[in-house]
Order: sequence, then structure tokens, then C-alpha cells
Amino acid sequence: MSGRVVRDWPEHLEQPFENHPKLTYCWGHWRDGKDWQASGAIDFMLSRIAVSPTGVTDKCRTPEDVERRYAALDDIWDDVRSRGRLPTRQELEPDTFREVGGVLMHLGPGGEPIFSGAGCHRFAMAMLLDASFPAQLGCVHVSALEQMAEWRSQR
Repeated sequence: MSGRVVRDWPEHLEQPFENHPKLTYCWGHWRDGKDWQASGAIDFMLSRIAVSPTGVTDKCRTPEDVERRYAALDDIWDDVRSRGRLPTRQELEPDTFREVGGVLMHLGPGGEPIFSGAGCHRFAMAMLLDASFPAQLGCVHVSALEQMAEWRSQR
């Protein structure tokens, strides 16, 4: 739905940040100093793997894969903190088109940004840094079209 303009806003898809498990375990780990297990990340990922039809979630199949994934996220967090910002997806992967694979944001009625749920770890990092961040545009409410130029100018 990237870039799709809609008249009827799907309010039922909106949820408070504190209800999003990936955001809350990231905050628990990076902000509150809990290890990944205590923050709930390990159990969350293992439960997702257990119900996945392929037995794979986020390229993880085993508890060891999960541990490697979270160690890699800590490395990314260290890099992002040292930069003081989130790099663009293209800085990380030169062949990446726009912000595909990064944070996906919608523009809701009136032009307010709404987190889609994609790019959770990067979004959590940006929130903890209290920094602006690159994002892929999701769907846009028709009333938000007039704010598009303003959001684009905030590069």
C-alpha cells in the first residue's frame, strides 16, 4: 500500500505504541537495560517461529539464530547511537530503493504520521534517540495530501 491514497481510514489497524511487542521489548532492552530475555524479545521470537508455517521468522529458525539476530541488533544500535541518527537504507545497502525494508509510516487524516508496524527495531531506535528518521511512505489519507511537501522537505 505504499503511496496509496485512501478516503476511508482503517482506524481498526491503529494501536498504541505500548501495545506493540517489538517496540516494548526494544525499549526494555535499550532504554531500561534489560537483557533480551528479560525484555521478552527471545520468548516473542521463539513463539513466532513456533507458529510460522515455514518454521522461520525474520530469518531465524533456532534459538541460536535468535541470539545472533539480537546481537546484530545491538551492533546496529551501537552504530546508530554513535551516528546520532538512523542511516538511510541506501547508506546501508546501496541498491535499496527508497526506504524499502525500513520504517513504514502512513499519513492519516489531517496529515498525522502513523507508524505501520514495519521497521519496528529502527523505529524504536529513532524514538529512543528522539531523532527524525528516514521512512518509506505507506498509505496516505486524502486529507493529508496537502502536507506531503512538508514531510518530504524534512530530509
